[in-house]
Amino acid sequence: MRPMPSADMVSLISFLAVLLIFFSIDVRSRETAASDPWHVQVFGWTSRLGGISTALALALGWVDLFLPDENSPIHVAFVAVPGSVAVLCAIVLGLEMLWQ
Repeated sequence: MRPMPSADMVSLISFLAVLLIFFSIDVRSRETAASDPWHVQVFGWTSRLGGISTALALALGWVDLFLPDENSPIHVAFVAVPGSVAVLCAIVLGLEMLWQ
């Protein structure tokens, strides 16, 4: 995996911040119960998983932004993997809109 320069990391952090706002609004609007259908449960947990992974990627990216680019202890994969999970969760929630 290629190293990510600071300018690209700023763009990624901006994207993750917007995604975190989306997930926080989505999670607050959901009220799921154990008696709800399976798809309501899946979309509720997808929203929670997306929010947690976005927050993790955003925090790691923010810390990495202030570390020197050479020999950074935070590998790009530590930001890319939870960020990719968050994007996949956002896509699944976008499919939910088509489902309804």
